[in-house]
Amino acid sequence: MNIFFLIAGLIVVGVGLLRQAIKQGAGKKAQAWPTTQGVVVSSSVTKVPMGQSSMLTPAVLYSYEVGGAKHESAAYRLGAPPMFNTPAKAEAAAAKYPAGSQVTVHYDPGKPDSSALELKVGDGYIGLMIYAFGATFICFGLLGLVLRF
Repeated sequence: MNIFFLIAGLIVVGVGLLRQAIKQGAGKKAQAWPTTQGVVVSSSVTKVPMGQSSMLTPAVLYSYEVGGAKHESAAYRLGAPPMFNTPAKAEAAAAKYPAGSQVTVHYDPGKPDSSALELKVGDGYIGLMIYAFGATFICFGLLGLVLRF
């Protein structure tokens, strides 16, 4: 049983590493995306429910034009949006994009509806949870092998 925990933990950590490599690849691909000028339509802070509590994230809506077609997006950055546990940090992030201001919009040339203001790839808490789960399995496996239970 201890070997099972050890192997399962290594597999989960491996999946986490693979997931991270895929996200980094997407971020590198997005570095080559073309840009266009856009305008911030609205900028505020939104509560996001997280179990029994909530986190805060900037909610930035912007419009932009590609090839004569108008687009609107709320994609602040690639992947998960930034999450904050204090209003001051969330408000500071939203304040970088005040309503009416001009912004540089990065967009996917194959799908111009897919865009972002920042190319940093957000992982949120999912990556942390994957590694913590895998590390817990590894610890149980190693502890069981050392203590022989």
